[in-house]
Amino acid sequence: MFRTHLARSTVPYYKPEFHSGLKYFCRERTTYHSVALLLNVSTRKYSDLLHTQNKNISCQLNSQLDSSPPILNDLSQLKRKKKCKEVSSPKLSENTIIKKKEQAESTPLTDEKEKNLIANPSQKRTIKSKRKSRNLQELTLPEEEFSNKPRKVGRKSKRSKDELNPQKIESNLEHDESIANTSKTKIEESSSCGSDRATKDKFVNSLKLAHQKIRSRPFEEEQKYEIRDRIDLVDNKLCDDVLERLMPSIEKYKGCDLIDLNPGACLWSSKLHDALQPRKHILVEPHFDGYMPFLKPLLEKEDSKYQLIKRNGMNWNHLEKILTPEQFPEQQALDVGDPRLEQINNTILVTANIASHPVRAYLGFTSFGSLVVYQFLSAVRTSALFQKYGRVRMLLWINPVDGKIIPKNVNARKKSSLEATLSCEHIEYIVDADLPLHKRREKRLDIERATSVLENMKKNGVKIPDGRKTRILNAIEAGETGREIEELSPKCLQKELKDMENAFAMGTYEKDVIKINPPMSPRLRKTKRSPEYLRLCDLIRRNNRQQSKTLLFLDLADKFEKILQLYKKLPLTTDATEASVIENEIQVETLAYKTAMKSLTPIEYSAVQYLCDNRRIFTQTPPGLFWDRREMEPMTAYEDEFYPNQVLSLVDLKPGFLPSVSVHPEFYDTLAFLTMQMCLVPSHSLKTALENLSPGADDWLATECPSLTDPLKNGCPDLELISARCVTSEMMIEMCEAWLRWPFRPHRDEILHRLGSVAFYDEPE
Repeated sequence: MFRTHLARSTVPYYKPEFHSGLKYFCRERTTYHSVALLLNVSTRKYSDLLHTQNKNISCQLNSQLDSSPPILNDLSQLKRKKKCKEVSSPKLSENTIIKKKEQAESTPLTDEKEKNLIANPSQKRTIKSKRKSRNLQELTLPEEEFSNKPRKVGRKSKRSKDELNPQKIESNLEHDESIANTSKTKIEESSSCGSDRATKDKFVNSLKLAHQKIRSRPFEEEQKYEIRDRIDLVDNKLCDDVLERLMPSIEKYKGCDLIDLNPGACLWSSKLHDALQPRKHILVEPHFDGYMPFLKPLLEKEDSKYQLIKRNGMNWNHLEKILTPEQFPEQQALDVGDPRLEQINNTILVTANIASHPVRAYLGFTSFGSLVVYQFLSAVRTSALFQKYGRVRMLLWINPVDGKIIPKNVNARKKSSLEATLSCEHIEYIVDADLPLHKRREKRLDIERATSVLENMKKNGVKIPDGRKTRILNAIEAGETGREIEELSPKCLQKELKDMENAFAMGTYEKDVIKINPPMSPRLRKTKRSPEYLRLCDLIRRNNRQQSKTLLFLDLADKFEKILQLYKKLPLTTDATEASVIENEIQVETLAYKTAMKSLTPIEYSAVQYLCDNRRIFTQTPPGLFWDRREMEPMTAYEDEFYPNQVLSLVDLKPGFLPSVSVHPEFYDTLAFLTMQMCLVPSHSLKTALENLSPGADDWLATECPSLTDPLKNGCPDLELISARCVTSEMMIEMCEAWLRWPFRPHRDEILHRLGSVAFYDEPE
């Protein structure tokens, strides 16, 4: 019954190891089951025959080895290897054998088995079976000797991992011992690391062991608020450059209490300690066992001011237990409403490393670091944690993705940045990763601001270290003005257009296709354009269209800016006639602007609005973005200055103070509600955002908040010309105060419901 299939099928050669797999393959196919059994038996017989032949050959070789002289030199050793290979494999050419002899004479023997053979020539040798699988040969030890017992044929018995891979077990044991003994390893003081490349490499290698030990620790429930995959600073020069930049402003913090969260490798901690000489330096490190080689030299210093607290500083329950009168007897916790809460406390400074790699989302935030920054800002507004001692300055090492609190354009001004504007007096980049932005504003604005910052730095005698200039500074040095018309996007098309124009100018491409045998008739002799020329024409058309659109957008943005200038000029005009002229001009310009905007497509409308909002927030007094308020240009860092090699940013947070209305029990809920509504659709006009708050809220707030309509306070009488993302912190505070005075405001429970929270009362109503 198999004749039709067996006659036409060719049975391939199956190694003995695969007979069980073949049987499994044919188990469900009853037609071929008997054929599989026959092949199984034949492969077993072939396996036994091959094993017997190998055994006879090995016995003959062993007898020859026993009759050899007692002393073996390298040449006899090579001859013996040659005999073994001649039996088990085809003969090698003479040239190959000579090369191998020369190679063996020039390199010493390193295998222990070969050394034992030289010392004991009577020891027998056997040839490894050809049936030995490659994986098993790799897993066995070099010193292992295979037994001469015939191998059992049939299904392989399941062997344990320990039996299969003893070398891997030994290496893992050595690896675990090396990790376990990292705390006993003597590591050079972190302050001496980084200047010398060899010392830095040694420091990084020790840090690798510490990270491996931290990751190998079993996860526990109480560790869910810990940053396990940390990034540590490993370069001395970066620390020196940062402290040189910060020294004029932190000079007054000498002798303060220094709270250091997640010090890690302690390089930054030791440098900051040497610069400030604090009276107490609290190291809050949850992974103290892994970082003990770096912590121990600091703790064992003579008259050491360091104190190690083995807790997680990212867990507020742990942090509140640290901030006690016993730990900080010199600090006084202030009550809510105390005027001293608005004063800067120069006797305490906080630094923390909240960066991690890889960056993972956590509880709706981009990363765990974003959550920590959000809670630090909340502590500023509520005077919690270390902010209960006054306005405490913070130096934070963060991932670049967590820098949303310092947006560089109006598109990135989201809820977190608006909350930062309300909580802090100033936030500035000291070290900036200087990564390309997803959406950029006009380069003219960046160059204009950077030029003014450089002039201010020059007056104060501040210089940027070599190799730490940002891209915008390099553009200024290259002579760019930022007023160039935007070309094709993306940049690959710009490069393609320039390359093709150069190629046609040099004659590389032809305009027309050259025909070998053109027809005789002139009507049939039509010219055909080459594909390269057609591609060039397409790119030129796209470039011209892009430039015309850019000119149109810039013209509309100039009109918008002119309207704002007229609004600012109107209150300063004392002449009634001139004021009426300005009012008429405002009406005409506003009507023309709105008409032109309505004729645009939605994509074009958003592009023009983006240009207008960037110009508006740039010209506010003070500028609406902390990035535009910077006093100095940030420095850039490099990947090899951190381990793992990921660039971090250093942010300097200086807390601000909230008005007296902040003591109202509904103030923070109202502020959070208004902030959320402003950021739901940031591109909406302020008039639309106020209408969405509650029925009648726009009329009440526009009347009760003069800053919304005052051009001299960054407002505008026409609320349709202001986007919700352009509101200032003064406007937000004023709207919050007016909301609390509104008799028809929604109940607190409704506000909390819209925020996604639940109302809580100490006593039932």
